[in-house]
Amino acid sequence: MRIRHLHYFLVVAEELSFSRAAARVHIEPSPLSRAIKELETELGAHLFQRTKGRIRLTWAGEVFREEAHRMLTFMEGARTRVHAAASGYRGRLRIGLTDSLAQPRLIRLLALCREKAPLTEVQIVEMTVSEMVKALGYGQIDAGFTVHAGLDEGFVKEVVWTDRPAIAIPKNHPLLSRDKIPLTELALHSLILCHPELCSGGYDVIRRWFCEYTLPLPSISQYVSGHEPMMMLVAAGYGIGVGLESQITLYNHPEVIVRPVTSDAPSVATFITMLDHPPSEELSQFIARAQQVGSTTTV
Repeated sequence: MRIRHLHYFLVVAEELSFSRAAARVHIEPSPLSRAIKELETELGAHLFQRTKGRIRLTWAGEVFREEAHRMLTFMEGARTRVHAAASGYRGRLRIGLTDSLAQPRLIRLLALCREKAPLTEVQIVEMTVSEMVKALGYGQIDAGFTVHAGLDEGFVKEVVWTDRPAIAIPKNHPLLSRDKIPLTELALHSLILCHPELCSGGYDVIRRWFCEYTLPLPSISQYVSGHEPMMMLVAAGYGIGVGLESQITLYNHPEVIVRPVTSDAPSVATFITMLDHPPSEELSQFIARAQQVGSTTTV
């Protein structure tokens, strides 16, 4: 079984079209079809059902898709570890980063890891929460940072630090008459939020604020991919931005004033999430260092 056959199969399974899949892998449809047939012969099962010019995965194909993901992940992990070993590393951690959480504490954590464990390579991969869940299940990452409090069974979460929410307000806005912004006032204005799919953890946190206090959900002016475009739109007067204080303050803008939220909005925990089994020694040390950074630094 060749690695390229696994890759071909996954592309066809995603596209459900030999012509589109062939274009993606830069070969003609005929050799692609032959490669899939060779794979089916080797496995002794039909992976695709072909009817009237359309194809779909058989049940055997659905099962093999999961296994193909695992095999390619294993091979990619082996390649990465060999390269890391050749560069002098003795350990490796792959950490997912969701909800646009590139903040000062992470910088301190990574610097601390380089100081205390210089022979452990730490790779950071940006992704969504749903991608993090899949990556953990496939063994593509060892753990992931998120503010999403609710995940399926089979995962464990460790709180590493907490943040206060903050509001980004355009200059000359009437909300600036208050030193702190209550949720009741915030609910009266159009908001600019991170997209519920790209930053589902942050979106879920904000939605729960209004649900817990039985406040009407405010209107959403725009969804954005992160805090930098949020601050740009706030500066242009499109609405009020909502995020974590540690995040918003990274993107200072002369036309935007940042105000804290009153205590009716709770602090937001950042979790490191992993599969529910004993972590490696490297991961245990990484979590301990993250909690150390969270307990000894202020933002």
